[in-house]
Amino acid sequence: MNDKAEKHEFKAEVSALLRLVTNSLYTNREIFLRELLSNASDALDKARFQGLVDSSLRDRDAKPAIQVHADEQSGVLVIEDNGIGMTRDEVALNLGTIAHSGTLNFLERARAQQESGQKPDLNLIGQFGVGFYSAFMVADRIDVYTLSAVPEHEAVHWSSTGDGTFTLGPSQRELRGTRIELHLKPEAREFLERYRLETVIRRYSNYVMHPIRVQITDKEGKEDEEKQVNEATAFWMRPAKELTEADYKEFYKHVMGGFVLPGDEPLGHLHISADAPIQFVALLYIPGKPPADLFMEDRKSLQLFARRVLIIDNCDKLLPAYLRFVRGIVDSEDLPLNVSREMLQEHNTLNAIRRQLTRKVLKQLADIASERPDDYTKVWDNFGAVLKEGLHTDGGHQDELMGLLRFRSTNSDGKLVSLADYVAGMPEGQDAIYYITGESQEAVARSPHLEACLARGYQVLFLTDPIDEWVVQDLPKYKDKPLRSVTQGDLDIPEKPEDKPDDSKTDIGPALAVGRALLGEKVKDVRASKRLRESASCLVDDEGGLSRNMERILKAARQNVPTRQRILELNPDHPFVQAVSKLAKESPADDRVGTWLELLYDQAALAEGVVADPAGMVKRIQSVLNSAIKP
Repeated sequence: MNDKAEKHEFKAEVSALLRLVTNSLYTNREIFLRELLSNASDALDKARFQGLVDSSLRDRDAKPAIQVHADEQSGVLVIEDNGIGMTRDEVALNLGTIAHSGTLNFLERARAQQESGQKPDLNLIGQFGVGFYSAFMVADRIDVYTLSAVPEHEAVHWSSTGDGTFTLGPSQRELRGTRIELHLKPEAREFLERYRLETVIRRYSNYVMHPIRVQITDKEGKEDEEKQVNEATAFWMRPAKELTEADYKEFYKHVMGGFVLPGDEPLGHLHISADAPIQFVALLYIPGKPPADLFMEDRKSLQLFARRVLIIDNCDKLLPAYLRFVRGIVDSEDLPLNVSREMLQEHNTLNAIRRQLTRKVLKQLADIASERPDDYTKVWDNFGAVLKEGLHTDGGHQDELMGLLRFRSTNSDGKLVSLADYVAGMPEGQDAIYYITGESQEAVARSPHLEACLARGYQVLFLTDPIDEWVVQDLPKYKDKPLRSVTQGDLDIPEKPEDKPDDSKTDIGPALAVGRALLGEKVKDVRASKRLRESASCLVDDEGGLSRNMERILKAARQNVPTRQRILELNPDHPFVQAVSKLAKESPADDRVGTWLELLYDQAALAEGVVADPAGMVKRIQSVLNSAIKP
């Protein structure tokens, strides 16, 4: 220790923090390097700005740089800059106290966790303005040598072993700036290896605007060549007019982790530079293929930078969950480095950025839909099910989301149709938007429930994503046109005048009466159908009740679904139904009446892919076939 050095005690909160850091296992201790490099970058920025107005600063024309030197012989890691430096008073203030109130809250939570037998969440170190002290996770002694750029101040040496005290004395440093020497703990010697250092620097500080150079001294005392590790320029900070589509596609690979699947060209990108009310830059991409983690809880999202320093690698608060397929980078000048994941929800800057990004992304999707419909088809096929979640969770953007909805339908020949297109194509007399939910397009396209709509030329939307059952609950109407399910309620679609049947020939009252008595608890009711034109029978849900498709989804999710009765509808125009009704009227005791009505129920259930008694159904079919071939 220098003879002129004075010994000081840390403030109480610093001592508590150091005990926590040095005596606990920290799973992400590499964060210390990010914090020290960020401090160095800030020091260089301050020197540059102050040099513009003060010509008396030391080494005013010095070229900014950050040097990282690892000495494998001595076990010392050095981070040095030629920035603004610190005076003696600044060293005592900056390295002896903690000015951020969030630190005390953090310490209180950590103590409470320790007292309850839990491990403190030390991943928050470096996110409460205590970044410098995170270095004690890897070092058992830290020496700081600094010289202020202001000429009248002398160099200072600060030193501490993290034991609750530090020394402060003069230094022989002659160049302005700060040199931090970390005497690494044996278990932290990995940070003396070039590969480890470069990996951490590129991950967190790759886009710091000043060059970061690394040099290694090996165990034999030989120094390798010093080389710059970081790019020092952030791609997203370059003016959009200077960038080509090829440039954006190349950076897309970086955003996606350096590897993209064949054919995964981005379907769109959004380069935003905002100055008010919040200053930030964002570069967002719509992937060409669904990310593998799209429906996982620990999925990736946007990277959050503060002044080109990565602070959160996976920030899911920058966009709503229904836009989670968007990938990219957000960099804010107004966001402090000490923002934590817990603070994000309440942080006004983050909330303002989220609002702007959400609006911009929805606008971009609308532009793709109108200007490049083929590309939007890919967007919808990949992410439509996710976008639909927004109708249930984001009432503030419901109009924009309704405009983005696309469906395949009975009239679209496999192509997508919007709600606006549907309404524009409605024939005269149609007063509702008709849809059918189901497991697949192939299944719903064959449903007998479509027959009345098809006969009248009414288009029916195919809703085959599980989320669609919730979409129709949150979207009761579009442009004053109610949405109606063709599988629920009494679907009264009038016949064309020329096709209206003779009521005297379609009275099936006897079949309905016997059916109600015979089928009993199997059905809620048996009634004449207004939706069937070709099929003999179908099963219908109550208006607004639980649909057969929703029941299937809930059962697949292992939810308890109560047993419920459905309505059996019989087509009064169908010859077989008329034959059943005639027999029921003339010979109600005939065994065939019961067999035929059971068969009509079986047929309706079979159309939906569910038959409770297949063996019984086969016997009933065989009975009808036998009667048909008797002389």
